[in-house]
Amino acid sequence: MTLKSYRVIIKGIVQGVNFRSFTKLEAERIGIKGYVRNTHDGHVEAFFEGEEEQIKEMIASVHVGPPFSRVKEVKLYEQDSLSNFKDFKILR
Repeated sequence: MTLKSYRVIIKGIVQGVNFRSFTKLEAERIGIKGYVRNTHDGHVEAFFEGEEEQIKEMIASVHVGPPFSRVKEVKLYEQDSLSNFKDFKILR
């Protein structure tokens, strides 16, 4: 089992459309650990930690997003180390 970590920036219409709640539900369904939060510049930042196949599924989910979102761009930044999150949280 090889765990991977990614910092993810999601751009588009992603605030005020339940994007964080959607991401948390998807992460729990898939088995991803980490967090999601809104950024001050109108984007969503997330940190995903899990197995490679789980990460791929999670990335596919945030490309789609919840019904009223419009994802324009998803930037991935692979992290060198694991943060060993216990669960997935919505940060304020």
